[in-house]
Order: sequence, then structure tokens, then C-alpha cells
Amino acid sequence: MTLVITACTNRKRKPVSDSLHMAALPEADLSNLAYDWARRLARERARFRGDEIYGGRSFREAIAAARLLDARLMVVSAGLGLIDAEASVPPYACTVLIGAPDSISARIIGEFDSAAWWRKLNQASPFAVALHDVASRNDGLICAALSEAYIDMIAADLLSLPRTVLARLRLFTRAPADQIPATLRDFLMPYDDRLDGPDSSNRGTRSDFAGRALRHFAEVIADNVDARDAHAHAEAVSHALEGWRLPTQFARTRHDDAALLDLIRANWDAEGGSSSRLLRRFRDDLGIACEQGRFAQLARIVRGERA
Repeated sequence: MTLVITACTNRKRKPVSDSLHMAALPEADLSNLAYDWARRLARERARFRGDEIYGGRSFREAIAAARLLDARLMVVSAGLGLIDAEASVPPYACTVLIGAPDSISARIIGEFDSAAWWRKLNQASPFAVALHDVASRNDGLICAALSEAYIDMIAADLLSLPRTVLARLRLFTRAPADQIPATLRDFLMPYDDRLDGPDSSNRGTRSDFAGRALRHFAEVIADNVDARDAHAHAEAVSHALEGWRLPTQFARTRHDDAALLDLIRANWDAEGGSSSRLLRRFRDDLGIACEQGRFAQLARIVRGERA
């Protein structure tokens, strides 16, 4: 069976208890923080299927790709470890993003290392499964749609796979190739900014790029998918994108937070409260510049106002 691996998202579709906000934990060294967090996870009674918890376009694209490939969907979760998307797990709020409200780094005494957190979390979490075990038991492709931060976090797990298993990896990301471990570059599918150009029917934001690339692969490249090696799949992707144009670059206007909040409120209903569609409207239709992380924080403020 094919595996689809995607990242968790900060947007949760189920309520998070006060105790499962990372910001609620006392500061501790990395090991003690991981075990304190795991104890809280185990005590939480409210649980839902993983695919019912995560929101956002990137996760929806991964679900769609998994269905197209008849694949088992796995989630790289900064709060739970590696989980099956059908597993019953508690909603939570924590992230490896520096400066976010529930950032893990803010609770750790000493230097934060996302790969070290990942190791400890998978040892401690009552919900985590081992990538080695899951990948070895399945004989299909391993299609992983991940951001640079999540590749950094789980790179050691991927690199520890037996060579015959690693050969089945297909990696989808917008991370620069030179920022990916050299061994993993052989399995990188060559999607680029043409996915957001005028010839693409699947345009979006950088945060959902990996999921959209995976979706395109599942729709267009996946015929007889297991019969080709990574090089052949990469060539098929390049051929599919041949002739596609890059998006037009516009000079965008910058605004302060107060002005951006007013604009988000004014356009909220038109985009159904979707952060990705709002950001696309700001950039493409309104010609407004806003860094994605900053926009997400402002959109959360407006979402809270309307709750």
C-alpha cells in the first residue's frame, strides 16, 4: 500500500483543552517538557480521528491525494509524533514555529532543536508510531509532502530507512534543494513556482505548496505509479510542467497591522473566512504585500472576533 505523509497544521477543527496548549506548560529542559506533554496527552479524554482535527488547504490536499492513490495517510505532528490520520487522538495546540503563541521553543530551557524534540516526542507520546515500522510494512510509494521545517525535524527518520525502503520515497516541498539532505534530494519531485502560474489550475500559497504538488502528482503522474523509480517520476513531473509559465511578479503595497486587520474584516465573508483564499485575494487581486506568517496571525485575530 502507498503511504502519504503530510504535516500537521496549526488550524484545528476541534476545541483544544486549556491543558493541551503548549503555552500552559511550565518551562523545562527538552526531555522533561516532552514527558510532561505526553502525560497531558494521555490524560485528555476528548479524542477524535486525526483527519477530523486538522484544518487548512494543505491538509485537504493531502487527504485528496491519499484517496486518489488509495493510500494510508500519516501525519507528522509536532504535538503527537507520527500518527495514522484515522487514529483517535486529542486536539492540541503546539508548534515548532519560533514566535508562535504555542511555540515549543518558548517552553524549553536552553537551545531548541526540532529534531531532538521529535526524537523525544516519539519516545514519549502514547499515540506515536515508528516511521521505520510503518514504511517497512507497506510496499508502495512513500509520498511525503512537507515544509522545510518538517523535513529538518524528521530527516533522521527518513535517512535511517533501509535503502530499499528509502528508494520508494517521493518528496514534495518548496524548500530549496540545497537545504535538503543530499541523500534525500534523489527523491525530490521537481515542482516549482509554475504550480502557481497562469497555466496551473491548482494555485495557492507557499504554505500549501507541498500538498498541492502532491495532489498534482496523484492526479497526473500516478498512472502505474509503483512501476517507476524516482528518476522516472521526476522526469514525468518535468514533462507535465513543460511549457507552464511562471506567475507574474507584481509590486505590492505594504500596510501596517491595523490597516491589514480592517482589510481582512472587509473581505472575510467574501472568502468564507478561508485564510488561504484571503491571502491569495490580498496578493493577486488587491496587490497587498503581507508575509504569510504575519497574515496567519492577523487572520486568527479576526477569526477570534467572529467566534
